[in-house]
Amino acid sequence: MMKKYWPLIFTLLGLIAMGGGLLYAQTRRTAAAPTVLVGSLEGGCYLETPIKCKMFVEPFAIEISPGEGLVAFQLAANGQPVYMYSTAQNYRPSGSFTPGLVAQDFAAACGHAYTLTLKARDTGDLDFVAIGQTESFTCPKGNRRLYLPFVER
Repeated sequence: MMKKYWPLIFTLLGLIAMGGGLLYAQTRRTAAAPTVLVGSLEGGCYLETPIKCKMFVEPFAIEISPGEGLVAFQLAANGQPVYMYSTAQNYRPSGSFTPGLVAQDFAAACGHAYTLTLKARDTGDLDFVAIGQTESFTCPKGNRRLYLPFVER
């Protein structure tokens, strides 16, 4: 009589084992907590010429958790990357890292509002983590009259 229940018992045990395996696999894929920080991100906009604007970013430091190394960071304006930096696999900065930006000023449209966001990723993170953001700022409006006064006469 017990022999006819064995297939049912093995099926139930198999289902329980597969369910436990799925739960274990899902807990292993959860995102790591952010391990990089930045003190503050400061930036703004100015007129380079009477009709051309540029955004600027003040120097900043990225603090990396002990035992981790910086993989990459990106600076974005309104969600669009304007600067990306990644490290070589054999050189991963740790501790406090102050990048020397290749470009300190970035093209911007006069009269438009921008928010700069800094995202970074270290060896302990699965994806980029937002670590700093500026308040929204508006670039000044250019004045073509100062630049091309004879065209409008």
